[in-house]
Amino acid sequence: MTTQNTAENTARTDVLSEVVAMLAEVVGEDFLLEQTVGPDTTFNADLALESIEFVALAERLQRHYGARIEFAAFIAGLDLDQIMAMTVGDLTSYIEARLAASPDGAPDASAAFA
Repeated sequence: MTTQNTAENTARTDVLSEVVAMLAEVVGEDFLLEQTVGPDTTFNADLALESIEFVALAERLQRHYGARIEFAAFIAGLDLDQIMAMTVGDLTSYIEARLAASPDGAPDASAAFA
């Protein structure tokens, strides 16, 4: 495995861990103890995320990553079936792509204190 692949895998693991931590804040850690959350976990079927919880997750993403993560635009580009089938991995891939497109790739520190 090359150094670049190792760095990419580490970044993916970090983003996945951050998303899972935000989900724990939204739905409660006790709920997440009942199941393993990974890239194939769906927001609808597996987590039964309510719309208000989805909004709370979007707010946390915005606070953590800043303007680089345009969650509303991401969702707006999906049809209803895609939204219903969306996985944690889909969201993680979107975040990684947006971070890779940003100049420094690091979370916006000023957004963390908003």
